[in-house]
Amino acid sequence: MRARQLVIPHEHGAWMMWLGPLVVGLAGTPWHPSKLLLVGAVLFAYLASYPLLQSLRYPSQKAYWLKWAVGYGVVAGIFGLPLVWMRPVLLGVGLMALAGFAVNAWFARQRRERHLLNDLVAMAGLNLTVVAAYAVGRGRIDAEAWSLWGLCLLYFFGTALHVKSLIRERGNRLLKVLTIGYALGVPAVLALVFQPAVAVAYLPAAVRTLLIPQNHRLKAIVLGVIEILCSVWFVVWLIMWMHRVG
Repeated sequence: MRARQLVIPHEHGAWMMWLGPLVVGLAGTPWHPSKLLLVGAVLFAYLASYPLLQSLRYPSQKAYWLKWAVGYGVVAGIFGLPLVWMRPVLLGVGLMALAGFAVNAWFARQRRERHLLNDLVAMAGLNLTVVAAYAVGRGRIDAEAWSLWGLCLLYFFGTALHVKSLIRERGNRLLKVLTIGYALGVPAVLALVFQPAVAVAYLPAAVRTLLIPQNHRLKAIVLGVIEILCSVWFVVWLIMWMHRVG
């Protein structure tokens, strides 16, 4: 039965961590036909990463997982090769993503996937989709592209801290205090040293961090819906900001 099941990543938060930035980059830049290729390449590269990591976690089932990884990888290559030919600058982005994945693979091999550093590296790699989409739309990678990547990383790292403080580290009061400080500090600093308008993208996340206590009785699905709503706000606001300053 298992061999007939479609192998897809189960980490729901990770989907938003690459899909959200990708939408920001796609919707915030001019149209280019290679955007369609980028969507396919990113999707199947992400799908391939899951069975690759699983093959490291479960060596006894390596053949099973690698079969899926190769299948997804081939499709990603079908999209990716003409994409790189059209936008050679993406080669560098791809190499950075591979470097980040290598770090994630090391943590998976050590069975330390829950380490905060591994989470940070994974987010940094997933958020590169905004740089890739920007490069496809603009035909270059400049300071604005990396600013968008930094803004995405600041946001999604905050979501990781928030979820960890409510679920896996529910009894860790210090983490909750740090999470609140982060949620309030990021928009405050951005408003002071970057642009006040950008800080608004982080406000719903700050509010939910303040309102949801560690001893909450909310179901996981409710917490998930709240995260999706906050992330959608972040993505939409960042797109509007790009068009406003562009």
